[in-house]
Amino acid sequence: MKRRNALKALPLAVAGLAGFATRGQAMKTEAVVAKDGIPLALQYLDLVKERLTYIRETQTEDLMEGAYAIARTVEKGGRCWQEWDSGHTNTDLYPERNGEPELFTRGYHKDQVKDGDLFLTRSIRPSYEDDLASKDVFVIGAPSPWSGDPLHPEMIRDEVRHYQLWPYADVWIDTQATSWGGLLQVPGMTAPVGPITGVDGPVMLWMMVADACRILARRGISLPVKGDEPKVTGETVDWTSFSGWVSLGDPLMDNYFDEVIYQIGVIGSEMGAIRKIASMAMDAHMNGGKIYCYSRFSSVAGDANTRRSGLSITIGLSDRDGKLWHGQKNEEFTGGGKNDCVIMGLLKPDDPVDMKYFDYFRKKGMKIAALGTRTRAMAEPKGRTIPRESDIHAGRMCDTYGLFAISGFEQKIAPTSGVMLNQLFWATMMELIEQYRDRTGGDMPSAFHSAALKGGREHYRRWYNLDHADE
Repeated sequence: MKRRNALKALPLAVAGLAGFATRGQAMKTEAVVAKDGIPLALQYLDLVKERLTYIRETQTEDLMEGAYAIARTVEKGGRCWQEWDSGHTNTDLYPERNGEPELFTRGYHKDQVKDGDLFLTRSIRPSYEDDLASKDVFVIGAPSPWSGDPLHPEMIRDEVRHYQLWPYADVWIDTQATSWGGLLQVPGMTAPVGPITGVDGPVMLWMMVADACRILARRGISLPVKGDEPKVTGETVDWTSFSGWVSLGDPLMDNYFDEVIYQIGVIGSEMGAIRKIASMAMDAHMNGGKIYCYSRFSSVAGDANTRRSGLSITIGLSDRDGKLWHGQKNEEFTGGGKNDCVIMGLLKPDDPVDMKYFDYFRKKGMKIAALGTRTRAMAEPKGRTIPRESDIHAGRMCDTYGLFAISGFEQKIAPTSGVMLNQLFWATMMELIEQYRDRTGGDMPSAFHSAALKGGREHYRRWYNLDHADE
C-alpha cells in the first residue's frame, strides 16, 4: 500500500509524523542573506549543520523505517535499487567505494524490477511511473529540486513540475528542500550559492545503510563490502588502531550523524589551507587561466559543472573509461597549461587513477590543490600520495575507510570521506567568492540557477557563455 493510501488509514496523530506535516514547521528555508564580517565558508557550514540537524530531529523515524525496509528486502531475497542523487551527482556510491556494502543496484530497470524489491530515489521519471504504480515495490523517497516535490514548486517549469515522487513513496523523508537550493544569498551574485543536496543526500544514505547492516547482522546476515580495506575480522585486527565492534542493539545513525557534525565543525581548523586553495584558483582566473575541478567519479567534477547554486567559473573533469573527460563539453580533455589550476577531490590519498591524472596535470605545469582524505586507518600510506605531492591540501578530519565495524562484515562500513569532500569543496568555493570580490575591486562571480526553474535555461546560457566565451 503506497503512502497516499496508507495515510487514509492512519490516525491524524500518526500521520503528523509524515513528511507532509513537516512542510509547515519552522525551519527557515529561504536563502539566508550573507552577513558582513563572518567568512562565507563558515556561514555556509553553519547553515548546513542547521539543515542536517533539522533532518535528524524531525525525520529519524522515517530514516529508521527506511533502514528496516532495506534490511527486510535483503533478508527476503529482494533487490534494492537506487537513484539517490545529490542534485547534480550520484550520492557517494561508486565502484570500489570503500565502506560501501553491496546493497544497491544502480538505476531502475523495469524489466528486472520485481514485486518485493525496494527503490531508494529522489526523483521520478516518466519512463517508470506506471511501473511503480503497478508493482509492489517499496519506495524510500526525498525531494529533488528537479521535480514538483520541494518547497516552492510554483517556481519550477510546467513541464517538470508535475513530476512528483511523494505519491509513490512508502517512506518520505522531508528535507525542507527548495526549488532553488542555495543556502546563502550573497549581495551582487546572480543566484543563491552553496547547495545542500550534495551533503544531505549522502548523510541520509549512510545513516540508513549503517542501521540496515546492523539489523542484518543481528539476523546473522552479512554482505561483502567494496574497497581495498584490509579485513577487520579475526586475528588480523590491529587492536592498536581498532576501537572494536559496534553493539548490534544500539542504533548507528545517530553515531554517524554526530561524527559528521563534528567533522564539518573542524573544517574551520583548515581555513588557512582553504584560503590558499582559493587564492591559487583566483591567481589562475586573474592570469587568464582556467579553474578545473577534478574527481575520479562525479562528485567534485559534477558540482563544478553548471551546478545549481554553484559558480560558473569552474570546470569539471573526471575519468571516463580511462580517459580524462571534460564534463561540460562532453569530450576528452587534452588541455591544461601553466596559467591553469586544478582542485582534485579525493576519496583515497593514493588511488592509481587519480595519481595518473595528477601526473598529467603536473606535466602540463598546472598548480594542483587536493581536497579529501590523506589517511588509511588514520595513518598516511607509504609511497606516493596526492596530498603529500600537491601544492596545497585540506582534509585532515576524515579517513578513507568506513566508521563502523559490524560483526560478519569484513570491512568497516559508512565512510565520511564523501560528505567531507563535498563540504571542503563548497567551503573553498565560498572562500573563492570572497577573494574574487576583494581582488577585482568588488565584482562578483556568476552563479547558476537550476535549469528546472522558469527561465533557468536562459539564465544558465547567459552566464556560462559570458564566462567561457573563449572556449
